[in-house]
Amino acid sequence: MKQLEKLIIEATVLTEPEAEVERVMQVCNACRYCEGFCAVFPAMTQRLEFGKADIHYLANLCHNCGACLHACQYAPPHEFAINVPKAMAQARLETYQQYAQPAAFGALYRRAGITVALALIVGLTLFLLLAMALKGSLIHPPLAGDFYQIFPHRRMALIYGSVFVLAIGDLIAGG
Repeated sequence: MKQLEKLIIEATVLTEPEAEVERVMQVCNACRYCEGFCAVFPAMTQRLEFGKADIHYLANLCHNCGACLHACQYAPPHEFAINVPKAMAQARLETYQQYAQPAAFGALYRRAGITVALALIVGLTLFLLLAMALKGSLIHPPLAGDFYQIFPHRRMALIYGSVFVLAIGDLIAGG
């Protein structure tokens, strides 16, 4: 029986950002002043308790606009210190790290998030410049206005089609 209790306790342990989202959502669910601001609040009203999966779902619904913070009567300097965008952003960061595919990217992002983001931006930029350079110079008057001469449709379909197939494969595998 003690093993079962231990498993139940382990399954319900929330990290600090998740616990903050749970606290914030409990107050918001009681107040409901911000109910029409974004997708978070209608989804929040469907729940009385907020588990890990609910918190991750709500955190990723939030797009950090800040409208609820500016309208909230319980925002700092009130003693409740309700800051929905900040709490959601911290929980969302954890979900980015936890659900990254492949999992090694999540660990890399945890250690060096800015580096990973900059490397992706630089890599994508270099890829696009290389694709344009293969068709001649970057500025080529006859190609003006014809995107498919620079980046052919078949190449785009191959690249993004392979990403689509990998995503479907990941969904089927349960990742």
